[in-house]
Amino acid sequence: MSIIALIICGVILLLITYYIIVYVIYKGAGNNDILTTLTPLSSKKDILTSDITQSTLLSGAGSTVMGYFNLKGGDRTVKYQDGYTQLIQVENNWFLEISPSPIGKDSTAARLRVQTSDGGTLKQETIELPQIPKQKWMFIAILRDGRRFDIIYNDKIVASQRLHNYPAVISSSLSIGNKGLNGSVIHVITHDKRLTPTEVERERLKYVDTNNTVLEDNAIDMSLPAFPVLAQCPPGLPCNPITSPPTNNLLQWDTPYA
Repeated sequence: MSIIALIICGVILLLITYYIIVYVIYKGAGNNDILTTLTPLSSKKDILTSDITQSTLLSGAGSTVMGYFNLKGGDRTVKYQDGYTQLIQVENNWFLEISPSPIGKDSTAARLRVQTSDGGTLKQETIELPQIPKQKWMFIAILRDGRRFDIIYNDKIVASQRLHNYPAVISSSLSIGNKGLNGSVIHVITHDKRLTPTEVERERLKYVDTNNTVLEDNAIDMSLPAFPVLAQCPPGLPCNPITSPPTNNLLQWDTPYA
Protein backbone atom coordinates (compact mmCIF):
# COMPACT_ATOMS: atom_id res chain seq x y z
CA MET A 1 0.00 0.00 0.00
CA SER A 2 1.36 3.43 -0.95
CA ILE A 3 2.11 6.17 1.54
CA ILE A 4 -0.76 8.30 0.18
CA ALA A 5 -3.22 5.45 0.70
CA LEU A 6 -1.98 4.96 4.26
CA ILE A 7 -2.41 8.68 4.97
CA ILE A 8 -5.97 8.63 3.57
CA CYS A 9 -6.84 5.58 5.68
CA GLY A 10 -5.39 7.29 8.77
CA VAL A 11 -7.43 10.45 8.16
CA ILE A 12 -10.62 8.41 7.68
CA LEU A 13 -9.92 6.49 10.90
CA LEU A 14 -9.39 9.76 12.81
CA LEU A 15 -12.66 11.18 11.46
CA ILE A 16 -14.58 8.05 12.45
CA THR A 17 -13.06 8.16 15.94
CA TYR A 18 -13.94 11.84 16.29
CA TYR A 19 -17.53 11.16 15.20
CA ILE A 20 -17.94 8.34 17.72
CA ILE A 21 -16.53 10.43 20.59
CA VAL A 22 -18.51 13.59 19.83
CA TYR A 23 -21.80 12.27 18.51
CA VAL A 24 -22.14 8.91 20.27
CA ILE A 25 -20.20 8.89 23.53
CA TYR A 26 -20.41 12.60 24.37
CA LYS A 27 -24.04 12.83 23.23
CA GLY A 28 -25.05 10.67 26.15
CA ALA A 29 -22.83 12.42 28.67
CA GLY A 30 -25.58 14.66 30.04
CA ASN A 31 -24.65 17.99 28.43
CA ASN A 32 -26.15 18.06 24.98
CA ASP A 33 -28.79 19.28 22.59
CA ILE A 34 -30.83 16.18 21.82
CA LEU A 35 -33.43 17.78 19.53
CA THR A 36 -31.86 20.02 16.90
CA THR A 37 -34.75 20.22 14.43
CA LEU A 38 -38.25 21.67 14.71
CA THR A 39 -40.52 18.85 15.88
CA PRO A 40 -44.34 18.87 16.12
CA LEU A 41 -45.99 18.34 19.50
CA SER A 42 -49.00 16.53 18.07
CA SER A 43 -47.76 13.06 19.06
CA LYS A 44 -45.59 11.58 21.78
CA LYS A 45 -41.95 11.20 20.77
CA ASP A 46 -39.16 9.60 22.82
CA ILE A 47 -36.02 11.73 22.49
CA LEU A 48 -33.75 10.11 25.08
CA THR A 49 -33.56 6.39 25.80
CA SER A 50 -34.36 5.07 29.25
CA ASP A 51 -30.78 4.01 30.02
CA ILE A 52 -29.33 7.45 29.22
CA THR A 53 -32.22 9.17 31.02
CA GLN A 54 -31.51 6.99 34.05
CA SER A 55 -27.80 7.85 34.12
CA THR A 56 -28.11 11.58 33.37
CA LEU A 57 -31.44 12.75 34.83
CA LEU A 58 -32.42 10.31 37.59
CA SER A 59 -29.38 8.81 39.24
CA GLY A 60 -27.54 11.95 40.34
CA ALA A 61 -28.35 14.55 42.97
CA GLY A 62 -29.50 17.04 40.35
CA SER A 63 -30.39 17.50 36.70
CA THR A 64 -31.53 20.06 34.12
CA VAL A 65 -33.92 19.75 31.20
CA MET A 66 -34.76 22.74 29.02
CA GLY A 67 -36.23 23.46 25.61
CA TYR A 68 -38.06 25.92 23.37
CA PHE A 69 -41.81 25.48 22.92
CA ASN A 70 -44.34 27.21 20.69
CA LEU A 71 -47.91 26.26 21.56
CA LYS A 72 -50.81 26.75 19.16
CA GLY A 73 -54.56 26.26 19.61
CA GLY A 74 -55.58 23.26 21.72
CA ASP A 75 -58.09 20.50 21.11
CA ARG A 76 -60.88 20.11 23.66
CA THR A 77 -62.29 17.05 21.89
CA VAL A 78 -59.52 14.83 23.28
CA LYS A 79 -59.97 13.49 26.82
CA TYR A 80 -57.14 13.81 29.33
CA GLN A 81 -56.66 12.64 32.87
CA ASP A 82 -57.56 15.51 35.24
CA GLY A 83 -57.82 17.82 32.22
CA TYR A 84 -54.04 17.85 31.67
CA THR A 85 -51.73 16.23 29.16
CA GLN A 86 -47.95 15.91 29.09
CA LEU A 87 -45.89 18.46 27.21
CA ILE A 88 -42.52 16.99 28.24
CA GLN A 89 -41.94 14.16 30.69
CA VAL A 90 -39.69 11.53 32.13
CA GLU A 91 -42.33 8.84 32.11
CA ASN A 92 -43.03 7.41 35.60
CA ASN A 93 -41.01 10.21 37.26
CA TRP A 94 -42.03 13.80 36.46
CA PHE A 95 -44.40 15.43 34.00
CA LEU A 96 -44.65 19.02 32.75
CA GLU A 97 -48.34 19.16 31.86
CA ILE A 98 -50.67 21.66 30.25
CA SER A 99 -54.43 21.88 30.02
CA PRO A 100 -55.16 22.35 26.30
CA SER A 101 -57.18 25.52 25.71
CA PRO A 102 -59.51 26.21 22.80
CA ILE A 103 -58.47 28.19 19.75
CA GLY A 104 -58.63 31.90 20.53
CA LYS A 105 -57.37 31.70 24.10
CA ASP A 106 -53.89 33.19 24.34
CA SER A 107 -52.48 30.99 27.12
CA THR A 108 -52.83 27.58 28.73
CA ALA A 109 -52.67 26.34 32.34
CA ALA A 110 -49.55 24.42 33.36
CA ARG A 111 -48.17 22.38 36.23
CA LEU A 112 -45.25 20.12 37.12
CA ARG A 113 -46.40 16.77 38.53
CA VAL A 114 -43.75 14.67 40.25
CA GLN A 115 -44.08 11.04 41.31
CA THR A 116 -42.39 10.66 44.69
CA SER A 117 -41.67 7.73 46.97
CA ASP A 118 -42.77 7.71 50.60
CA GLY A 119 -41.26 4.61 52.17
CA GLY A 120 -41.88 2.66 48.97
CA THR A 121 -45.38 4.07 48.46
CA LEU A 122 -45.70 6.14 45.28
CA LYS A 123 -47.37 9.53 45.62
CA GLN A 124 -48.11 12.44 43.30
CA GLU A 125 -46.93 15.94 44.24
CA THR A 126 -47.84 18.95 42.13
CA ILE A 127 -46.19 22.32 41.57
CA GLU A 128 -48.60 24.84 40.06
CA LEU A 129 -47.08 27.01 37.32
CA PRO A 130 -48.05 30.25 35.60
CA GLN A 131 -49.93 29.89 32.34
CA ILE A 132 -47.83 29.37 29.23
CA PRO A 133 -48.50 31.92 26.46
CA LYS A 134 -49.45 30.63 23.05
CA GLN A 135 -48.45 31.75 19.56
CA LYS A 136 -44.95 32.67 20.74
CA TRP A 137 -41.72 30.91 21.59
CA MET A 138 -41.22 30.08 25.26
CA PHE A 139 -38.04 28.76 26.80
CA ILE A 140 -38.83 26.39 29.68
CA ALA A 141 -36.22 24.92 32.03
CA ILE A 142 -36.76 22.35 34.78
CA LEU A 143 -33.99 22.33 37.39
CA ARG A 144 -33.81 19.62 40.03
CA ASP A 145 -31.60 19.61 43.10
CA GLY A 146 -32.51 16.65 45.31
CA ARG A 147 -36.19 17.10 46.02
CA ARG A 148 -36.27 20.81 45.10
CA PHE A 149 -37.53 21.82 41.67
CA ASP A 150 -37.10 25.24 40.06
CA ILE A 151 -38.93 26.11 36.84
CA ILE A 152 -37.83 28.90 34.53
CA TYR A 153 -39.86 30.61 31.81
CA ASN A 154 -37.53 32.48 29.44
CA ASP A 155 -35.19 34.31 31.85
CA LYS A 156 -37.26 34.21 35.07
CA ILE A 157 -37.77 31.63 37.83
CA VAL A 158 -41.54 31.25 38.01
CA ALA A 159 -41.74 28.46 40.61
CA SER A 160 -39.49 26.94 43.26
CA GLN A 161 -40.67 24.22 45.61
CA ARG A 162 -39.19 21.57 47.87
CA LEU A 163 -41.22 18.37 47.72
CA HIS A 164 -42.27 16.40 50.79
CA ASN A 165 -40.62 13.23 49.47
CA TYR A 166 -37.82 12.41 47.09
CA PRO A 167 -38.70 11.83 43.42
CA ALA A 168 -39.14 8.20 42.45
CA VAL A 169 -36.31 6.71 40.42
CA ILE A 170 -37.86 4.43 37.83
CA SER A 171 -36.04 3.77 34.55
CA SER A 172 -37.95 5.72 31.91
CA SER A 173 -37.38 7.56 28.64
CA LEU A 174 -37.57 11.33 28.13
CA SER A 175 -40.35 12.26 25.71
CA ILE A 176 -42.05 15.33 24.28
CA GLY A 177 -45.52 15.98 22.86
CA ASN A 178 -48.81 14.12 23.06
CA LYS A 179 -52.02 13.50 21.15
CA GLY A 180 -54.20 16.61 21.02
CA LEU A 181 -51.37 19.12 21.39
CA ASN A 182 -50.56 21.59 18.67
CA GLY A 183 -47.25 23.38 18.29
CA SER A 184 -43.52 22.87 17.90
CA VAL A 185 -40.46 22.17 20.04
CA ILE A 186 -36.73 22.43 19.38
CA HIS A 187 -33.39 22.37 21.21
CA VAL A 188 -34.23 20.15 24.15
CA ILE A 189 -31.04 20.27 26.21
CA THR A 190 -30.18 17.98 29.11
CA HIS A 191 -27.52 18.22 31.83
CA ASP A 192 -26.61 15.70 34.50
CA LYS A 193 -26.53 18.40 37.19
CA ARG A 194 -28.62 21.37 38.30
CA LEU A 195 -27.37 24.42 36.42
CA THR A 196 -27.44 27.86 37.99
CA PRO A 197 -29.90 30.41 36.54
CA THR A 198 -26.92 32.24 35.03
CA GLU A 199 -25.77 29.09 33.24
CA VAL A 200 -29.32 28.44 32.03
CA GLU A 201 -29.59 31.98 30.64
CA ARG A 202 -26.28 31.54 28.85
CA GLU A 203 -27.65 28.42 27.17
CA ARG A 204 -30.95 30.13 26.30
CA LEU A 205 -29.31 33.01 24.48
CA LYS A 206 -27.44 30.67 22.15
CA TYR A 207 -30.57 29.82 20.17
CA VAL A 208 -32.74 32.97 20.12
CA ASP A 209 -32.64 36.43 18.58
CA THR A 210 -33.33 39.72 20.35
CA ASN A 211 -37.09 39.08 20.08
CA ASN A 212 -36.81 35.71 21.86
CA THR A 213 -37.62 33.98 18.58
CA VAL A 214 -35.86 30.70 17.90
CA LEU A 215 -33.31 31.24 15.14
CA GLU A 216 -34.51 28.26 13.08
CA ASP A 217 -38.00 29.80 12.99
CA ASN A 218 -36.78 33.20 11.81
CA ALA A 219 -35.05 32.45 8.52
CA ILE A 220 -34.20 35.46 6.38
CA ASP A 221 -35.65 35.55 2.87
CA MET A 222 -32.60 36.14 0.67
CA SER A 223 -34.58 36.44 -2.56
CA LEU A 224 -34.26 39.81 -4.33
CA PRO A 225 -37.35 42.03 -4.41
CA ALA A 226 -38.84 42.97 -7.74
CA PHE A 227 -37.81 46.61 -8.15
CA PRO A 228 -39.94 48.51 -10.72
CA VAL A 229 -36.84 50.42 -11.87
CA LEU A 230 -35.46 47.18 -13.34
CA ALA A 231 -38.33 47.17 -15.81
CA GLN A 232 -36.98 50.30 -17.51
CA CYS A 233 -33.76 51.07 -19.32
CA PRO A 234 -31.83 53.85 -17.54
CA PRO A 235 -31.35 56.90 -19.80
CA GLY A 236 -28.09 57.04 -21.70
CA LEU A 237 -27.30 53.32 -21.48
CA PRO A 238 -27.22 51.11 -24.60
CA CYS A 239 -29.92 48.66 -23.59
CA ASN A 240 -33.45 47.84 -24.52
CA PRO A 241 -36.13 48.08 -21.82
CA ILE A 242 -37.61 44.70 -21.01
CA THR A 243 -41.03 46.16 -21.79
CA SER A 244 -40.07 46.47 -25.48
CA PRO A 245 -41.44 43.77 -27.81
CA PRO A 246 -39.01 40.98 -28.67
CA THR A 247 -36.89 41.26 -31.80
CA ASN A 248 -38.63 40.09 -34.95
CA ASN A 249 -36.68 37.12 -36.29
CA LEU A 250 -38.72 36.77 -39.51
CA LEU A 251 -36.89 37.62 -42.73
CA GLN A 252 -38.53 40.02 -45.17
CA TRP A 253 -37.92 39.28 -48.86
CA ASP A 254 -38.87 41.08 -52.02
CA THR A 255 -40.70 39.52 -54.99
CA PRO A 256 -41.65 40.95 -58.34
CA TYR A 257 -45.13 39.49 -57.88
CA ALA A 258 -45.92 41.58 -54.80
